Parts: sequence; C-alpha cells; structure tokens
Amino acid sequence: MLKQLRVKAGETLLIHGAAGGVGTFAVQLAAARGVTVIGTASERNHDYLRSIGAIPVTYGDGLLERVRSVAPQGVDAVLDASGRGEIPVSIQLTGTPERVLTLVAFDAADTGIQIHIGGGGSDLGDALREIVGLIEQRRLTVSISRTFPLTEIASALKTSSAGHVTGKIVILP
Repeated sequence: MLKQLRVKAGETLLIHGAAGGVGTFAVQLAAARGVTVIGTASERNHDYLRSIGAIPVTYGDGLLERVRSVAPQGVDAVLDASGRGEIPVSIQLTGTPERVLTLVAFDAADTGIQIHIGGGGSDLGDALREIVGLIEQRRLTVSISRTFPLTEIASALKTSSAGHVTGKIVILP
C-alpha cells in the first residue's frame, strides 16, 4: 500500500485507523522508511501511537484543523484503514485524490481516490523480507490485541468487525 501511494522519506503520511491491526503495521513501516506519520485514533490510543512512531490526532469532528495544527503544510498522502467518512478531509489535506488510498471505503470510488482490494501482489516477497528484517532489528513489533481459541472463532470475528481493536487478533488451535 505504501508503494502504491508512492510514499518516500521526508514526506508526511496520514493514516486513519492507525492503532488498528493494519494501521499499526503501516505506521511502523512508513516510519522505518523515514516518513513522518500522523495517525488518527481515539485519545486512549495516543500513547500507543507515539510508542510506534506516529504523531497522534483524534478522529471525528474538527479532524481537518487538528491535522493542520501538526502539519500546517498539509500531508503528502493518506492511507484510510478506518472507512469512517474521512475521505473528503483526506482529499482536502493532500490537495488531490490520487494520493489517497482506502482499504475499506469502497463507496468513495467515485471521488477519484485509490481503492486497495488485493494483497501484496507481485511485491509480496519483497514486502515480507522487509517486514522480517524490521522485526529482526526490533524496529517493527506485532501488537496482539486479543487471542481466541479456535472454538470461539465467531466471537473473534465479531470483535474484529466491531472495530477499535488495537493490534492483531490471534486464533489459537
């Protein structure tokens, strides 16, 4: 996704849903590449975001002003992992829909933003090598939100679908 957004060192990336499972990885991968990361999350997750390399901002009403207060020049790109209506603000902050990518707001396709619908594609091997290298260097951590036994997979899915999960949900045999 970071490659698809053409994010590079020295740029600023806004990640919506930064404390979630996808957001946590995206924050750390972008920060490791020298990108300044601003992450939206609830107030209770702000310390967590700081610990993984993001500048936290609270989502919701007034988001535009809060992001501009930490990035007066705007942001270079936006990764939306929350799908809670931030697309118009994201386009406003980047100045263009081309550098906004969503994983979940499929209803925003008509705005001209990018919609990510697949996995790593042909870049999966390179991405996995980068992730393993960062884990070995202790520059990337995998936060486990909660574990469930396989017999409770329906509960795990319900928890995941409800959102507001910090880190990954793990199913145990």
